Amino acid sequence: MTCTPHPATFRLLDAYVGWDEAPAGSEPGTGGIVGFDDPAGIRLAHRGSLPEGPTRARLLPWFPDPRLAPGCAPRAWYLLVPGERLLLRRGACGGAFTPVWPPALDPGTLREPVSVAARGHRLAVVESDRVLVWRREGAQLAGVIPVRRPRWAAPAPDDEVLVACRGSADLRRFDSAGGFRGVLRTGVRGEIVGLRTGPERTVWLLTDDGTRLGIHRGGPGRPFRTATADELAAALPPSALVSATEDGFCLDEKGPDGPETHCHTWRGLPREPVPPATDAYVTSGSYVTTLVDSGVSRCRWHRVRVDADVPAGTAVRTEIVVTEDGHHEEGDWQAAAPGAGDFLVDQPPGRFLRLRLRLSGDGGATPVVHRIRLDFPRATSADLLPPAFRQDPEADDFTERFLSLFDAAFAELDRAIERYPALLDPAGVPDRVLPWLAGLLGLSFEAGWDALTRRALLAAAPELYRRRGTPWALREAVRIVFGVTPVVDELAADRRWAWLRAALDDPGPGETGRESGRGLGSVRLFGRSASRFRVGGSALGAAPLRAFGDPDGDPLAAHAHRFRVLLPAGSADVRALRRLVERQAPAHTVGTVRTGGAGFVVGSRSAVGVDTAFVPLPPPVLGGGAPLRLNHDGVLRPGPAGPRRGMGLGVVSAVGVHTQVS
Repeated sequence: MTCTPHPATFRLLDAYVGWDEAPAGSEPGTGGIVGFDDPAGIRLAHRGSLPEGPTRARLLPWFPDPRLAPGCAPRAWYLLVPGERLLLRRGACGGAFTPVWPPALDPGTLREPVSVAARGHRLAVVESDRVLVWRREGAQLAGVIPVRRPRWAAPAPDDEVLVACRGSADLRRFDSAGGFRGVLRTGVRGEIVGLRTGPERTVWLLTDDGTRLGIHRGGPGRPFRTATADELAAALPPSALVSATEDGFCLDEKGPDGPETHCHTWRGLPREPVPPATDAYVTSGSYVTTLVDSGVSRCRWHRVRVDADVPAGTAVRTEIVVTEDGHHEEGDWQAAAPGAGDFLVDQPPGRFLRLRLRLSGDGGATPVVHRIRLDFPRATSADLLPPAFRQDPEADDFTERFLSLFDAAFAELDRAIERYPALLDPAGVPDRVLPWLAGLLGLSFEAGWDALTRRALLAAAPELYRRRGTPWALREAVRIVFGVTPVVDELAADRRWAWLRAALDDPGPGETGRESGRGLGSVRLFGRSASRFRVGGSALGAAPLRAFGDPDGDPLAAHAHRFRVLLPAGSADVRALRRLVERQAPAHTVGTVRTGGAGFVVGSRSAVGVDTAFVPLPPPVLGGGAPLRLNHDGVLRPGPAGPRRGMGLGVVSAVGVHTQVS
């Protein structure tokens, strides 16, 4: 569709190909930009000694100051005062910090406290050579864990305590009484400066390698991997801690009239609220590339495209210079228009190009440059014009730049058309595109289905649509969503008055996927008196009472267009399963859902593996609160001496009397 005579060559600058930074100090004024190995892009550096980020202030709600620990109640907090060897606590109703142990009951066990941690009603205080563990929020000392150079502790599930020591990236596992359970190898780089435990025995680590803070997640039996701040926020709810400085800390909590900010000193005394700092980033930074080589002498560079996110209060400025021998002056730089992310190169031909990027902000936000694309050599639809239109060099340059506007628009359309088939691949599109793709196929997703389930449904949609309304399609849909294959029991089989199960289950002509086999009660023979109660012909309790329909039509109308989906107990959400069955069932049928767990009665409709449990029978007792009736619901058992002999084929035997299953 494009009008250009041949595809142009391009060069990418990003974390995958490389940003081609100039050597440090080679260009004046460079610096203040980080993230050259981050796939998200480059950005302004953070202030302080850790320019790469995320900042310590941002992670305070999940990894608080070592002197602070949130309690089990929403507004409860513990505060450690190392200089006074004192542990304070604030209750669930807020207010002031008070000692955990009143002076009259203070055990006086704290010597050199370092940090404090809490989980539920357990409390752990780390000292220079040991870890003290309390239960009942400090009312009962559970144990003393001797360990060398401890720094952090975190109570974990199963009455376990994890301890991180100085100079080590491994975690030591103890029980609350001090018993050693082993070492948890993390394999992370840097020093552990934060430790948290989460649901499903997940362990979260905050590390400092000297240049950046890193977040890692793992646990027993699971390797530790790098995580993002967004993953941390999704897995653990943040605490109310919003700031911590040398003068104190502040908590942003919910009050009766809305959010309230309460600030305290490190001794637990109230203080005036301090506005949080907004200068998390440096206000300016620049980056210069090396000489990007086109490999073409006297190359006419064509276009520069900058893919960036620019929040309010920030800016991105791009400058380029083209040279043939690598030498240029300060006045040779071409600056793009403010805010322009796509512009043409207006420079003399040259083999090399150098790019300079300037980022600026207000300190509270930063622009993020994801990638930069350099197109060369210049290729436009003007190359398709007759030579008579290109004799004047100045007019030819204007024509090329003018037609480049239209070429750029056509190129965007070409790119969308080229990528369109990829949008129909459920295995390759992002998770946020899955609902859109499902809308094209007429599928609807439940809110609780994960991305893997949605992708599997989309991949199976063509075959599910082709065989929709068949037992196979219903079983396959349930298997994909809930991970278990159900039993689809078609009740219409019960209306036959004489049938063989093996013959019924055999696949019919043109049908596949139905399993054949013999089950309990492979032959069923009965007459009219068993289908509907008839006076003078049916035994009491042996036939259902029906006051509708023609009795002569029972062989055809009984259970017509009815089916039942059977699943083991606890294998699926029953309400979600009912909704799925309603959407997958043909319009003229009625489906019901049944899960096991309530037992079964021999002689009634039962499915082995769904509501069957083989357990010993209770001893029969005559009389009592639940008396049994002989010849109805009782099974005679052998005497105390045990059965005299087993059951033999060809011998008269009674199941439950002479039978022993072994």
